[in-house]
Amino acid sequence: MSEIEVRHLSKTFTQKDLKVDALSDINISIEKGDVYGIIGMSGAGKSTLVRCLNYLERPTDGQVIVSGQELGALSEQELRQARMKIAMIFQSFNLLQQKNAVDNISFPLRIQGMPKKEARVRAKELLKTVGLADKAKSYPSQLSGGQQQRVAIARALACDPNILLCDEATSALDPQTTDQILQLIREINESMGLTIVIITHQMAVIQKVCNRVAIIENGHLVEEGKVSDIFAHPRSRAAKELIMRDVHENFVIPETVDEITEGKKIRIVFTANSAFEPVVSNMILKFGQPVNILRANTRNVGGVAKGDMILQLPVDRETRLQMEDYLKERGLEVEEVNN
Repeated sequence: MSEIEVRHLSKTFTQKDLKVDALSDINISIEKGDVYGIIGMSGAGKSTLVRCLNYLERPTDGQVIVSGQELGALSEQELRQARMKIAMIFQSFNLLQQKNAVDNISFPLRIQGMPKKEARVRAKELLKTVGLADKAKSYPSQLSGGQQQRVAIARALACDPNILLCDEATSALDPQTTDQILQLIREINESMGLTIVIITHQMAVIQKVCNRVAIIENGHLVEEGKVSDIFAHPRSRAAKELIMRDVHENFVIPETVDEITEGKKIRIVFTANSAFEPVVSNMILKFGQPVNILRANTRNVGGVAKGDMILQLPVDRETRLQMEDYLKERGLEVEEVNN
C-alpha cells in the first residue's frame, strides 16, 4: 500500500467572478520511504499540491489517502491527529524569533503536553542529529540560513512523523548550503525511513536527492517516473525545459553557439560505465566527419554519476543517421534538441 495516494485531485480557487484552476486531475502514488520530488515552474501548482497532501488546502475534487486514511473523510479532530504524522518545512524556516534553538524544537512537544524537561532532552537529541549540538542556546538571528533550516528540520522531526513535506526548503540557500541540507535530508530518509516529498523549481535538487519525480505544468501532471529515467529520456516539453534550464543556470554557453545554425543538434546521456570509452572521438574517427561538442556535463543523479552532451552533427542526413545509430548501439540515450 502506498504511503500517499492522490486520486483525481483538482483544486479551483474562486474570487468574485474569477475562477482559477490551480490543479486538474492529479494522480500520483508515493511509496513508503520514497524521496519524491514535485517540480514545476513558478505558478505551476506544485505548492498548492503539497498543501493538499496534509489538507492545509482542501481539494475541490478528488481524494488524498495518507497511510490508508482518506483525509477528506476525517473529522477535524481526526485530521489534526493525522497531521501530527505529516511534518512540513518551508523556504522561510518559520522559526520563532524570540526562542532559542532548543526551545524552537521543544515547542511542538510542549503543545502536545510533554513535560518541559523531557521535551528539552528530545530537542537536544535532534540538534545533534542535524549537526547543531553546540547551538542549543542560539537564537535564529544568530544562525546562518543553513543552520536555521537545520533547526526547522529538527523541529519537524520532534513529533516522530512518518512523512516530511519540504516546500522550496533550499530556495533561499546558497549552492553549497543547499547541498548540505539535501545530504541531511537523504541521511534522515535512510536512517529514519521517512517518506519525504520535496517541492522545488530546480531540477538539480531533484537529481541530487529524489528517486521519483512528478512534473507539474499549468496545474496538470505532464510526466512522472524514476528520476534517472526522466533525466535520460524526458518525454514532456516541460521536463526537457527544466533539464535544459538547469544546464543554462549552471554553465556559461559560448556566444558562438548561438551562431551555429547548420547541422542537427542532439543530446546524449551516458552513465559512469559508458563513460570509459571515448565514444565521440571514436565516432569522429570512424566517419571522418567533424562533430561540434556544444556542451558537456557530469552530475549526480540519485547517487549515480551520469553525464550528458549536446552535439552538433554534420549537415549530411545519411551521415547523421549513421552517427545516431552508432551512439545508440553503444548504449547511449539520444534525443534531438532545438535551439
